Formats: sequence, C-alpha cells, structure tokens
Amino acid sequence: MNQSIASNLVKLYILRGLAFAWFPIPTIVLFYESHGLSLEQTVLLKTILSLSILVLEVPSGYLADLWGRKACLVVGSGVWIVSWLIYCVGNSFSEFAIAEILAGVAGSLISGANTALGFDSLLQLGREKYYQIWEGRLVAIAGISEAICGIIGAAIASINLVYPFYLQTVCLVIYFCLALTLVEPQSHQPIAKTQKIEQLKDIIIDVFQHSRIRWLILLSGTFSTASFLIVWLSQDYLKQLNIPIQAFGWAWAIFHLGMSLASINAHRVERILGLKKAFFSLVLLLAISYICLGSINQVWGIMFIMTIYLVRGFSSPLILNTINQQIASSFRATILSINSLIFRIGFALVAPIIGAIASGYDLFTGLITAGCFFLISGCFFWWQLVKAKAF
Repeated sequence: MNQSIASNLVKLYILRGLAFAWFPIPTIVLFYESHGLSLEQTVLLKTILSLSILVLEVPSGYLADLWGRKACLVVGSGVWIVSWLIYCVGNSFSEFAIAEILAGVAGSLISGANTALGFDSLLQLGREKYYQIWEGRLVAIAGISEAICGIIGAAIASINLVYPFYLQTVCLVIYFCLALTLVEPQSHQPIAKTQKIEQLKDIIIDVFQHSRIRWLILLSGTFSTASFLIVWLSQDYLKQLNIPIQAFGWAWAIFHLGMSLASINAHRVERILGLKKAFFSLVLLLAISYICLGSINQVWGIMFIMTIYLVRGFSSPLILNTINQQIASSFRATILSINSLIFRIGFALVAPIIGAIASGYDLFTGLITAGCFFLISGCFFWWQLVKAKAF
C-alpha cells in the first residue's frame, strides 16, 4: 500500500505539469483581441472564472473530504476538457464566458483536493515534514511547464492563435487518464455523511474564528490575487512595448523559470529570515514592483514583472505549509478550498476595478493603483498575524 501511496507523489508532480501546460496563456490577450474583445472584457472573463470558482470552491472542497480527493480530480479534469473544447471552436465573448464558467467548476473541484491528497499521502508515509519542499517542487514544476509550453504556444500562435488551445486540450485528456490511477490515502478519514451541511458550517465558522488561520488565508489571498492579475496586465504591457508575439513565449518562460527557482528555495528563505521577516519582505517586494512597473514605460521595466513572479514562487510554498501545519486531515481539502475561495473573492473585487482603470485611463495608472492596494492590504494582514503570534 505504501508503494501505491508513494506513487501518488510522482503522479501529482506529473499532473501539476499537465495542469500548467498553458500553451494559450502567453498570447491569450491577443487571441481575445482577434475576436474583438477589449482588455476590460478580457479581465471580465477572468472575473467570471473567479466567480464561478468562488460559488463552488468550499462545497467542492467539502465534497473532496466527503467523497474522496481522487473523485474530485477525475470529475474536475473531465469538465475542464469540455471548457477548452469550447475555446477551440468558440468566437464570441458569450461562448468564452461559458467556457470560463466550466473552467471555474473544474478548478473548484481540483482546488484543495490535489494539495490535500499530496499532504495526506506524505502523512501516511510519515514524511509530512517534507511537505514544504514537496510543495516547492510542485510550484517549480508548474513554472517549468508554463515556461516550456509558453515558448511552444507563442510560436504556434504566430501561425494561428487557436492552435495552442488544441495542445492544451490534449494535455487535459492525459491528466484525466492519469488521475484515474491515483490512490486515496488512509490518513484521510472521510467526514461522516450524516453531518454534511451542519459540519460544513462549523468548519467555516471555526476557520474564521481561528485568528491565525483567518489572517494567513487573507494574506495568501493577497499574494494570489496579485500573482493572477499580473498574468493579464503584463501581456498588455509587453504589447505596448511592441514586443513581437514569439517573444511573448520567451518572456513567459523566463518569468516562470524564475518563479520555479524561487519556489525550490522558499524553505531556505524561511530558514534565513524566518517567516515573520520573509512574509513582510515579500509584501513589500510585491507592492513596490507593481508601482514601479506602472511608473516605467521601457523594456527594462520587465524586471519588475519578474520580481512579482519571484514573489509568487517564494510565497506559495511558505504560506501553504504554514496553513497545512495548523489544520486537521479530515477537513484539509475544505479549508484549502476556503483559502482558494478568499483568493477568488479578492480577484473578483479587485480585477474589474483595475481593468476599468486600465481601459478608462491607462494601463500604468491601473498598475500603480493595484500596487497601492496590495501594499495596504498585505501590510495589514501581516500585522494581524504578528499580533496573533503566528510567527
């Protein structure tokens, strides 16, 4: 049995690589523009995605705890395939919106279930202290996959902007097949089915009454919102610098390789600085990079996009490990889904405002506004964690 559980860890590495084989993403803003969509509509589509995930995020995490994480990964990847098939044949905002809703359903089913299955696999093997390094490698694999696939996707997009979507769909079919071979860890004790909604309410209430978990989740949401928003804003930034389409892929690759290196070394940052100084430094780097990016309209400003990706690489393993250390296995997927829910709420609130500012005024004003917001919110949540003695 332990050998089968150990195989989960390798399979989850592969699944992470397949999930982040984002062939279309480096040029997706150009894809939208080719169908007559504005930057504001592009950000609106991603807001629809976030709202879709938001509605189902916690219930899906609860289902993963109730029925099993493997089942959610299999069903989620099946729905995900359908969403990308719509992109392959669609050509309007409404069709893309339907695809984003389905992608949100898929994302909500997968979110939390994959992390919970990995942590509990390590727990059953008696290697839970290895989680932070394992999570760092997952982030690195995601970054490397995005980097390589971004280069390939941008090159193919220069021929036809829809071709990268075909490759993405093939990767998700492979994901679905591999997810079928996962083994549910014994350390996961399913929630009693007789408790259901009452238990879910209690879990949510407990999370937000627990000050350390509450502020950790809110700080995590700040990092995640900033990391997700820059994906779309940076493409418009590169376009305004007249960067050719093929170079989008190379820029994407460099960003994600940097993020991967950062994630692998996240545990070293904690060892050198400690969590308290590490999180504060990352908040400052994140906010200052947004503000500087909004103040510079030259090629060398791209270094601040890279800095934001480095922050993403460092912060994800650190904060997920800190959250995981404070929650029980029986409710792990539910609580991790709450963590993702807060990110989606944050993005749904912030992204339309920044998108409207970018379209109504200019991109640079939007970037500076975002930086100021992330500085205020990040510092506030960090200070609340200091007061709660979370470090």
